[in-house]
Amino acid sequence: MNEFDDSFHAVPLSMVVVTFIVAMLLDFMPFPFDVFFWLPELTALTLLYWTMQRPQAVGMGVAFVVGLLVDIGTAASLGLHALSYTVMVFFVLSYHRQIMLYGHVMQILVVLAALLCNQALLVAARLFLNHQIITWQSFIAPFIGALLWPLLSQLMLILINFSRSRR
Repeated sequence: MNEFDDSFHAVPLSMVVVTFIVAMLLDFMPFPFDVFFWLPELTALTLLYWTMQRPQAVGMGVAFVVGLLVDIGTAASLGLHALSYTVMVFFVLSYHRQIMLYGHVMQILVVLAALLCNQALLVAARLFLNHQIITWQSFIAPFIGALLWPLLSQLMLILINFSRSRR
């Protein structure tokens, strides 16, 4: 095991929980309707990050629970985000070993595909459940989320290194 692998095994579970709480609180903040479509789901990005970095700790069960919490926090139909997050994490876990070998550009494309899958499931479920037609603007957020992926990865790495230096 090299130093890189050891750094992610040393991440305390409390840090994972805190990052999910912060991401959910940022997702629950009310924004104007015009800005809402541009904002990526930070909870989904955080879920993708920890699924890729700690698949033994954050998997489909965590995705389901986090999805239920997001459903409750956003007053969505119960199980809507739970379903989309679970499917998104399933595909990431299926190709986890290959994704971790990819470079940054390819990882951005994988994150974009995962976020688009998540958004497509949400749009389809809302169409069938609420007869709510979603415009093309709802598909802008996954592209912005994918572009923010390198920034999020670096920020999480800084937090992990800061946590390790405090021990």
